[in-house]
Amino acid sequence: MTFSNDAVNANPYMSATPTKKEQQDIISLRKFNQTIPDEEAAVAFAESKIWGDTPFCGRCGGNNVYRVENGQPMSHRCRDCRKYFSVRTGTVMAETNLPVKTWLLAIHLIHTSRKGVSALQMYKMLGTTYKTAWFLCHRIREAMKADKSMFRGNIVEVDETYVGGKWNRMHKSKREKLGDPMANKMTVMGFKDRVTGRVVAFPIANSSGTALHDKVMTYVYPGTEVHTDGHGGYANLNGFGYVHDWVNHKVGEYVRDQTTTNGIESFWSLLKRGYTGVFHFMSWKHLHRYCNEFAFRQSVGPGNGFKTIGKALGGMKGKRLTYKALTA
Repeated sequence: MTFSNDAVNANPYMSATPTKKEQQDIISLRKFNQTIPDEEAAVAFAESKIWGDTPFCGRCGGNNVYRVENGQPMSHRCRDCRKYFSVRTGTVMAETNLPVKTWLLAIHLIHTSRKGVSALQMYKMLGTTYKTAWFLCHRIREAMKADKSMFRGNIVEVDETYVGGKWNRMHKSKREKLGDPMANKMTVMGFKDRVTGRVVAFPIANSSGTALHDKVMTYVYPGTEVHTDGHGGYANLNGFGYVHDWVNHKVGEYVRDQTTTNGIESFWSLLKRGYTGVFHFMSWKHLHRYCNEFAFRQSVGPGNGFKTIGKALGGMKGKRLTYKALTA
């Protein structure tokens, strides 16, 4: 079975006049299984999204390749490096015995819930072990890592928040041990393009002015209009070449003309709801991957269908995450 990109992008089960769900790339589990009924169809879909129309070697990058007739030990072989490879090679799916359909189904499930899916729930739905589901979810989050292209041309909302357990819900002994309500919090910084909806979020060591200015200069092109709240760390952004405007939350100002940070703050609300309602805990070690997942889902929109799954597959190229590296 083969999938052309046109055939994949045009869902065969889509009606002549697309419904709102079809326009948003929202599908049911039934439609997923209708379109990807078996492993052969799953592999063909993955190849169309990762390779496009021209297969290439995941080891050396060459395209002087051919398909192995019996598929052993892998589906393709490269004439340049003379090694066997498959669509998994050179991606986060490498060195795994999980069927490709399981990977596609996991991506579909992650995008079905806006607050995310825990590894505990994933292992129940996929029929794997908890360890396998936990590793699978983190590898998918690795594929969702944001690109480093700078924001420019549109208004960019910039903000920071603090993620962690709620102080008033902690046991008294733990509060006494921590001493400070902020001792259990982790700082996360985020950017949102108001026009495209693209979001980038990541943890930072602190929210000092130096740290915030450094990240703004890393992710936002000088001359761009930047909207923030009244945090002192964003002061003097105009002196760094940005068109900076801000709202003063301390006096109840949240919108002034076109100036607001409501877009990025709605993203924080979603991230925190995922923390408290789904995952219950995110360690500092893995927090950046959870940020990858939430930012990716926010950026691509509400879809959980094949266009959305294809974008996640496209992000797998050239990325690798071993269990040893994950747990080191």
